[in-house]
Amino acid sequence: MGIQVLKVSGNSNANSISQAIIEYVLKDSIVNIDSIGIKASYAATKALIKSTEFLVEHGYSFRLRPYYIKVDTLTQEHDTIPKTAIRWTLIAEKK
Repeated sequence: MGIQVLKVSGNSNANSISQAIIEYVLKDSIVNIDSIGIKASYAATKALIKSTEFLVEHGYSFRLRPYYIKVDTLTQEHDTIPKTAIRWTLIAEKK
């Protein structure tokens, strides 16, 4: 049982992210979703809405917590730049 970290980009498909969230949360009951930037955060938010609706419809209760984390991103020159990401932690349990 490991905690899966899904990294969402601005080009990510919300339906695909939602399916991945559901898959990991049903398997391990916990998943982290990370996003950097407005487009990525919007995609993550849409995916979380869809996945939590699915969980509620299938008899799950959940806890959802957003917070900031520091991450290092690579540049084309292979340097690292520290950035702030939003991390959503989703924990689900069957009622």
